[in-house]
Amino acid sequence: MPASLPTCPRCHQDWVYPYRFKDDGADFSLRNECDSVWWPHQVLEIANARFLDDVVAARLRVNGNPWETRVWADVIEPVSEGH
Repeated sequence: MPASLPTCPRCHQDWVYPYRFKDDGADFSLRNECDSVWWPHQVLEIANARFLDDVVAARLRVNGNPWETRVWADVIEPVSEGH
């Protein structure tokens, strides 16, 4: 169990991990099971959670499913410890 990672307040199933967007390095927190996203300035609460699909679609200016022609690895990546 990762001692420094918070448990997801939405699904309570696992931890929230640090990720970033590949295009500009913008950091965010992601629970990759329920696809909940939080920006760094937000408290990890259900009320602040966004869904990854919505966030990615908005960033890419795509209407609808942002994953029709791409996969997660095209857009986001986990942030390794120490970075």
